[in-house]
Amino acid sequence: MPRPAALAALIALAACVQPAPEPLGEVRIGAVSYPITPNATGTWRVVVDGRSVLCSKPTEEACFWAVRHYLTSQELLDDLG
Repeated sequence: MPRPAALAALIALAACVQPAPEPLGEVRIGAVSYPITPNATGTWRVVVDGRSVLCSKPTEEACFWAVRHYLTSQELLDDLG
């Protein structure tokens, strides 16, 4: 029989877990697509290679350019070594 304190801790932990936000759209760069998701503050973001890239405006076009600039910056850093 579970202890009341352990059961209360599990219930509290389950209440903290939030489902993943539904994608609002996607950014396609070449053959790769990245889902656009909302933040709690009302801004949009795209996760690229495990990194969160914030969009300057909550539009697909702004997210596209944010991802393009992020990927370009990563390529330039790779070129530097």
